[in-house]
Amino acid sequence: MTDDELIALHRDASQSVRDAMAQAAVLEDLRGRQLSVLCSTYPGWDIGFERDPTGRMWWTAELRKVVTVEMVAAGVVQCVRQPDAIALAATLAWQSALVHNCRAHNMFGT
Repeated sequence: MTDDELIALHRDASQSVRDAMAQAAVLEDLRGRQLSVLCSTYPGWDIGFERDPTGRMWWTAELRKVVTVEMVAAGVVQCVRQPDAIALAATLAWQSALVHNCRAHNMFGT
């Protein structure tokens, strides 16, 4: 390999690294915005993300109130985990509806 070929290879690799870092920054910013929206939309949940032992990232949410037997019977869960923010938002929308229905059911004694 000639010096010119090595220089070109280094330049291409450096650009690839810069591109990957830029993409990672955009993803991190997107994650932060998604987290902010989820937290403000679902204030009754502690929302975040974590990595499992394989390195896969999961979006998580834990209900801040104690789940009663009646709530469990209605399908409410204490913790949820989804692979992305959109799936977590859908799950939290459903869980929030279930919590609301339990609250309304108890309020009217039916």
